[in-house]
Amino acid sequence: MLALDMGKTTEERDRLILLSILCLSVGILSADVLMPLGFVIWILYLVPLLMSVWLTNRYSPFFVAWALTIAILLGSMISGSAQTGQTDLSNRAIFILMLAIISLLAWEIKTNYAELEVEINERRTAQANLEFLTHTLEERVSLRTQELSVVNKELKQDNAERRKVESALAMANQKLTLLSQITRHDISNRVFALLVELDLAKEFAGDGPISRNLENMGKTALSIQDQIAFARDYQDIGAQVPSWHAVDAIVRNAYGQFPTKNVKLSLDLDCVEIFADPMVGKVFYNLIDNALRHGEHVTRLAFSCHVSETTLVIVCEDDGAGIPDPDKQHIFTKGFGRDSGLGLFLIREILSITGISIKETGVQGTGARFEMSVPSGDYRIGHDPRSPPAP
Repeated sequence: MLALDMGKTTEERDRLILLSILCLSVGILSADVLMPLGFVIWILYLVPLLMSVWLTNRYSPFFVAWALTIAILLGSMISGSAQTGQTDLSNRAIFILMLAIISLLAWEIKTNYAELEVEINERRTAQANLEFLTHTLEERVSLRTQELSVVNKELKQDNAERRKVESALAMANQKLTLLSQITRHDISNRVFALLVELDLAKEFAGDGPISRNLENMGKTALSIQDQIAFARDYQDIGAQVPSWHAVDAIVRNAYGQFPTKNVKLSLDLDCVEIFADPMVGKVFYNLIDNALRHGEHVTRLAFSCHVSETTLVIVCEDDGAGIPDPDKQHIFTKGFGRDSGLGLFLIREILSITGISIKETGVQGTGARFEMSVPSGDYRIGHDPRSPPAP
């Protein structure tokens, strides 16, 4: 098929269309002058008018309509049909009016077509951008998937190696624990045997200086026993998973382990439960033991609690001698104290497993006062049916 060349640029295409409109209009005008056939010839004027829709100028249909109106009037004057037929002029006027209406419709079509073409171009551009972004996204997803696959493979290898190391460490820790238990047991047996021998030696030594030396040796042996007991307790810290504990029950259980007929116990704990290491019972045991050992004249032990902002404060206080102010900042240090110096140190270590802090706020001469601060989320007050039961 023969391809119609409309020009390579918009300007060339407009010039070619204008030339076609001009030639067609001249040909129709000539036919109108030479063969006055009325509406039959005039209808041909609509062809160049409709061709104006192809022009880029927005108002080209109006300009072409004006030019065709002039051509129709010029044809009437040249052919003289206006003088020979009285209805010819009115018919031409009607057709000119129809030409104006059609030019308005052509302008509307041209305008809507231009807007539609702009919208189509925008949609094409948006579709092209969307396809590009989709393609880019697919590439990025594919790349990230490959990277994640590599990282996941490395993590699996690391986890496998970590499990092997953890298994080896658990085995080594188990062996060390067993060795520690055997060693403590053997040392305890030998210390006990040593204490028995010292008691027998005291009976033969009488009241001389050797007796005093034997007594000091006995105290040293008892100190060794305390150190062994501390080592056992310290080894158990953090060995088990923390859980919820009812403070009231723990205090009553610890209090029941002492011959405390002359010491009154006061509890105001309001069904408090705390999230702590399973060795938390040792905390309250050591607090009571510390009061009975060093309070000198303790007749009352009181445990209470209150909420300060978002922190629960558990208070343990007695009516004993209290603690001197210079010693308060050292009492939780390992080895500080009149006996082994390990009780309060062990208390602080057990509580710190779950972020509980402890301090002494009493006044010397009126008794000791220990405050344990439990952070928010690690305590609950009263019975909550949604909460799991405390062990």
